[in-house]
Amino acid sequence: MMPIIRKMFHTQGYRPPYLKNPIICKRTNAWLGTGYYFWYEDQDAIIWGKEGKIEFGSFVVYIADIDCENILDTVFVEKHYLLWCKVIDKVADDILKKTGRKPTIKEVNDILKKNNVWKDVTGIMFQDIPTNPDRNKIVKLFYRKRIQLVAFQLNIVSNFAVHYEAAC
Repeated sequence: MMPIIRKMFHTQGYRPPYLKNPIICKRTNAWLGTGYYFWYEDQDAIIWGKEGKIEFGSFVVYIADIDCENILDTVFVEKHYLLWCKVIDKVADDILKKTGRKPTIKEVNDILKKNNVWKDVTGIMFQDIPTNPDRNKIVKLFYRKRIQLVAFQLNIVSNFAVHYEAAC
């Protein structure tokens, strides 16, 4: 079977020299846990640079080929989406039952990692719906998905190169 390759975008604050590989995200509130994060569309990568990398003064968007053959694609594959929701709901329900409160992203990701839930998955494609009116062309219709992928393994990333750079 042929690999499924997608061009995706990685945003970082600019600090010389240019990167040769993406930087791993280890933030405790990262949606999908520790990994290499990529945007599906360059416009979202650019917005993230302008809004999320202000402390650097400028940012760089890198482009890369991502092998998506073994990712959990919760955006475009219904079966993957339904599995994703089932797993997330189960973990959230278990934590709520034990603690009496809704879990944090970190708590959910820690349990998923500890239990090796995604052991056969090289990454996860996820989307949210941005409510920023500047991102959509129609008043109060937030139709654009804001899609990210977390790569758990660097070996699914190739042809990493500078795509765009600008001041914040």
